Amino acid sequence: MSVRWRAGRAAHGRRILRNRGRLLNKARLQKPNYWFRDMRLSFIAGLSFRSATNKLFSLVCLSSGSMTYVPTAANHQIFRIFRFRNSFQPKKPKPSTLYDYYTTFSQVFFLIHQLPKNQAVCLLEIRPGRGIQYIRAAGSRAKILRMDSRISTSLILLPSGVRKIFSMYGLGSDGTVALPSAKKMKNNKAGAIRQRGRKSIVRGVAMNPVDHPHGGRTKAIAHPRTPWGTTAKLK
Repeated sequence: MSVRWRAGRAAHGRRILRNRGRLLNKARLQKPNYWFRDMRLSFIAGLSFRSATNKLFSLVCLSSGSMTYVPTAANHQIFRIFRFRNSFQPKKPKPSTLYDYYTTFSQVFFLIHQLPKNQAVCLLEIRPGRGIQYIRAAGSRAKILRMDSRISTSLILLPSGVRKIFSMYGLGSDGTVALPSAKKMKNNKAGAIRQRGRKSIVRGVAMNPVDHPHGGRTKAIAHPRTPWGTTAKLK
């Protein structure tokens, strides 16, 4: 049996830990694509807002007919035609057809070495294949301080003030992440998170032994365990 996580499962793949079940108001959300490197002609068909995380995602339609959700930057526009260009293509090819005309200057995602220095950048990938992991919060941005083409690395200043080394061939986008006003939202109501589809849960260590394998202890345990007391942590 193929499963994504092995923690809490036996050797045959079945769950051995109790779960809370599905919430009635839990929405089925599409998984965003943080590894978008498709070089086919694409356009932004719409935007999707997720109130639980205050994030905005763009619905991208490819020329092959497939669709995917990508994180949204401030420069995304509906019905904008673009194409991802790698480092082996010329920067400004001579447009000979209508297809080349739309894809000459229109680009949403770049490689880090194609982004300008000392300007706002976002949605960064630390190295190729890892996916976009940095500068994903609404309204956040970073700045490229230095690039070294000899070792293919770049020094980037993160919003936290930390300077981190990224690969020059990782993904990135110019500008800031969409919805900069999301940071001004205040949670002044106790049920604000509950109305977004999240339900407060009780920790297992706060229960009785009859209710949860972690119950009955005065302090938290180091790792999850099965109802029979054996470890459920993947080794």
